[in-house]
Amino acid sequence: MTKKSGLMLFILLIFTVGVIFIGQNYQKKQKVDLVISNESSQKKKEIKEILKSESFEENRQQKSVIDYLVSLPIEEEVKTVSFYGDFSESEAWVLSVGDYIKEQVNDRIKVDSVALPEFDSYRLFEENTASLLIERKPAVVFFQVPIYGDQVRDISLSDSKEYTMKDYETIKQALPETLVVFVMPHPSSSRKGEYNSRTLDYTSYLEAVKETIKENNLPLFDLHEAYQTELQVTDLALEKTVIEDGKTLNNEGNTLYTKLFNEQLTLPIDTTSGK
Repeated sequence: MTKKSGLMLFILLIFTVGVIFIGQNYQKKQKVDLVISNESSQKKKEIKEILKSESFEENRQQKSVIDYLVSLPIEEEVKTVSFYGDFSESEAWVLSVGDYIKEQVNDRIKVDSVALPEFDSYRLFEENTASLLIERKPAVVFFQVPIYGDQVRDISLSDSKEYTMKDYETIKQALPETLVVFVMPHPSSSRKGEYNSRTLDYTSYLEAVKETIKENNLPLFDLHEAYQTELQVTDLALEKTVIEDGKTLNNEGNTLYTKLFNEQLTLPIDTTSGK
């Protein structure tokens, strides 16, 4: 081997060692950068979760349902909001209110319903209708109270209150973190003054159950009162907002009920019963 060849070999050896050394250093740097990046992302995630949790816990006694849903810590990809109780799935307000909730919160909200028209509180509980709701694992439930069904069934006011609360407790036992909001339905022009054998019309059941809800400090959307107030303010007859049966909402009634429901969604209530 000539001197020149030996020198070239030596230089190539030095160059190869240098490349390997630089490559190893680069890999180490990349690993360090990756670890730092992962740690940084994890810290950012932890900070975000802390802030989300703090936002959720803030003013829980005076938080609207919309704010509650917005600040709710999201563990699953989608949160469900369910309507439950005495209403028909074909009623236009159900879809309209659901769309409003999704618009106000985000696209990770699913809205569904367990519609049980003409059911009474006894039937809701005895037929375990809550199981249909529980399997959906909703974050929020709007429980439309079956005061009309209770009046027709002719049960006592004490039984009406008892079965309504039993149904509520069934939901909460299975879903302790779910926020259940009671909803008093819109008024009826035909059912008011229509007394059963106990000399009670639907408003008697409405007031009795409303009293129990308030005694237990539970969330309530009193849409019956809000609807009546709106009719008085606008000088609109109740009969103009329902069809011939005096109970089912027509287009004008659905529009009004949707407006009032959406307003309730933005008003502060006590959300501490939801975890």
